[in-house]
Amino acid sequence: MKKLTLSDNDSQVEFRSSWSSICIRSSSFFSDLSITYSNKSLSFGVVDLGLFPNVAEKFGVSLGVSMRQLPTYILFDKGMEVARFPEVEFEGKSSHLPISKRLLCRHFELDRLLVEYIHVK
Repeated sequence: MKKLTLSDNDSQVEFRSSWSSICIRSSSFFSDLSITYSNKSLSFGVVDLGLFPNVAEKFGVSLGVSMRQLPTYILFDKGMEVARFPEVEFEGKSSHLPISKRLLCRHFELDRLLVEYIHVK
């Protein structure tokens, strides 16, 4: 986790738990995105919050089922959070849309990041 968030590059991290059926279903989407979009400027990582619950608290991810925050995806730019899905509402609950590759691609502008990497390279 430290390596991803302290990097000089962008990092896309999936915060999940192995007891969550939604996390299990969406894990293939994240793997596919990693294969397609990983490059020298963008790394992908997964943190199992069941194994590291202190990380959930550090990044403000509730493990409560009723909060609907799992899985949570955070894009870091040089260690700073720049985007999150699902976005958390005032009460701490999230408005969870069905997760898909297309939704995550659009939300985190992964196509744009890839094009920028190709043009800078």
